[in-house]
Amino acid sequence: MSLKNYYFIAIAMLISVSAVSQNTSKNVTLLWDASYSMVDRDLMIDLEYLDLYFQKNPEVSLSLITFSNEIILDQLYNITNANWDALKKELRNTIYDGATNFDKIKVADFVFSDEVLLFSDGYSFNNKFPKISPTVTVISSGKSINREFLKEIAQKSGGDFIDFNAQNKTNKFLSEPLTIRGKVTDSNGNLPNVTVISKQNNIIRATSVTDSLGNYSIVAMVSDSLEFRYMGKTTVLTNIPSNGIKNINMNDQDEFLDEFTIENSNKEMINTGNGMVDKKRLGYSVKSISGNSISAINTDARGAVVGKFAGLEVSNSDQLSQFLGRGRYTTIKGNQYGLIVLDGVPIKQSNSSTGFVSKTNFINPENIESITYLKGLAATNIYGSQGSNGVLLIKSKTGSSSFKKKKAKKIGNTPYYEEDVAITNIINRPYIKEIKQTSSINHAYDVYLSQRKIYGKEINFFFDMASFFNNWKNPYLVKRILSNVIEIIEPADVPLLRALAYKYDEFGMFDKSSELYKIIIKIQPKDIQAYRNLALSYINNKEFKKAKEIYTKIIYNQYQDIGELNFSEIRKTITAEFKNLVGLNNANLLINDIPDLYKKKLEYHRRIVFEWSDYDAEFDLQIVNPQKRYFTWSHTSNSEPYRLNKEKEYGYGLEEFFITSKDVGEWMFNITYYGKKTGDNSYPTYLKITVYDNYGKEIQSEKITNINLQEYNIKETVLKLKV
Repeated sequence: MSLKNYYFIAIAMLISVSAVSQNTSKNVTLLWDASYSMVDRDLMIDLEYLDLYFQKNPEVSLSLITFSNEIILDQLYNITNANWDALKKELRNTIYDGATNFDKIKVADFVFSDEVLLFSDGYSFNNKFPKISPTVTVISSGKSINREFLKEIAQKSGGDFIDFNAQNKTNKFLSEPLTIRGKVTDSNGNLPNVTVISKQNNIIRATSVTDSLGNYSIVAMVSDSLEFRYMGKTTVLTNIPSNGIKNINMNDQDEFLDEFTIENSNKEMINTGNGMVDKKRLGYSVKSISGNSISAINTDARGAVVGKFAGLEVSNSDQLSQFLGRGRYTTIKGNQYGLIVLDGVPIKQSNSSTGFVSKTNFINPENIESITYLKGLAATNIYGSQGSNGVLLIKSKTGSSSFKKKKAKKIGNTPYYEEDVAITNIINRPYIKEIKQTSSINHAYDVYLSQRKIYGKEINFFFDMASFFNNWKNPYLVKRILSNVIEIIEPADVPLLRALAYKYDEFGMFDKSSELYKIIIKIQPKDIQAYRNLALSYINNKEFKKAKEIYTKIIYNQYQDIGELNFSEIRKTITAEFKNLVGLNNANLLINDIPDLYKKKLEYHRRIVFEWSDYDAEFDLQIVNPQKRYFTWSHTSNSEPYRLNKEKEYGYGLEEFFITSKDVGEWMFNITYYGKKTGDNSYPTYLKITVYDNYGKEIQSEKITNINLQEYNIKETVLKLKV
């Protein structure tokens, strides 16, 4: 007999203080956690434990309850002469999917049980386990478990907690933490604003942001990965050396540092003057500098360029238009000077053969956002013969979208919209292409499970798959798939909990979203938007009295038990929604205690509400009217610093718009995402869009959609409406 089996026998001797003789039958309930986080359980150890258990208790009437977010199986097995083959086969064939929800386990299931065996890692939706009378023996073979919670379950019932990894000294989660310090620069010597992330198995441990000198300090484990993120680019360093890391160069695709490789995994977008293009797909060399790399001592545009681009020569003239991109004397009769394009408009070109000099000293170096240098074939393809000597693309700060958006307050006075923007969709994601080829829901679910092995740590995967199965009209699978998000995020990650709640709202699962909004309030009781979202979930779930109670407490300032909450920033929105509740549901409410202000009915042809999961997300929202006029509402720290600070302080992130019946035609909403000001940029921001038709009328309807904002600086259409 192996030492391992001796260990099991020693444990088995302790598993039931109420054990009776081997010839006496027992009533046992076996709770088998089939959630997604249990997919890596050590099944062999669990089954060996049960084998020893049945050797000790050969006659058992056993009720198997397999569960994750719902009860999956409730089946009775009669074990005789320690023969439990049928049960073993069932356990071997378990599919692990969904999040653990102990709330689904009912006390009535244990009325006739002498003992309960719970196999789980303890990671649950709300860390609540039903209070039951029989003893609970908790068994866990997982490497990562909620140890204190499992121990508490066992102790409260007078049972034992068996942790098979308690003695595992090599457990990666028990390794000693290291403080990693380094410096981040790019190949130009600039100091980009970089977020440094320590991760293990796609679980974030810690984050750090580089300081003004590019330095960072972060706590990590030897087995962690570090990710360096900025402006849509991710550099990953694996296998952290115990002696720390030296300087990190963000622009090099393959650079060895202390024998560890840095790899760029995301796209680096380059402005070619003909749109943003992935640098790897260009096929030619393009160099760009940002305005931050221009020294304050440069008083003209010429000085800003000197020495910045290989192969580019600037004459002694003070006019940048006399730059040479191909060197001197490349032609005897032709023009040697290159072309300057400012904010997409070519400036009249200087000509060395005629002596004409184009004035460019009006370009203020302090107003330059970026400069890109195109040469050779790259420039010729876009600008013809004018670009044959090279092209300098200069983007000014006042010519950027972030400046233009401040200019337009009324649509009638704004410029015409002439862009061709891609519509947001998920069809090109590999797992979507794969699952769209299925012809039955069973086949689709098998494909989902196989693709989960590849993408099972990505939140987008579960959101997209839930959308796919929602088209099959299968709410049971949709809830299970969505619940997996709980398994892969940190328990107190409020922005991701909020994103998950938004997704439940989209599918009309308001009982689930209300649970999440209550959890968010518990974690962050001063998050004012969570109260408003909870009230809306109650309304949609036809729990009108609960919604009224929330609104009443808000308007009478009755949330004093958790400290004073300031709803002033979203008071207009709450007022409109409370009026809507009273106006459409007064037959279901007692309205005598409601102030007259909220009994006045509101009606709008169309109301549109935008909400974002991360309150510090930065973006531009461009609104295009049927006459192709547009204005841009900016949500950035540069244009609206006061508002962003208020949103973070009070806990809200929403904006609403109204369209009248006179505004006939197609409306379009485009968004350009810039990331998060201070938050974790390792995962996207999720945008919830609610469109109400005939708001405040008996025929009111609403449609909720969610958009994943992940790509930086790329404009995409998130909503089109016809009036």
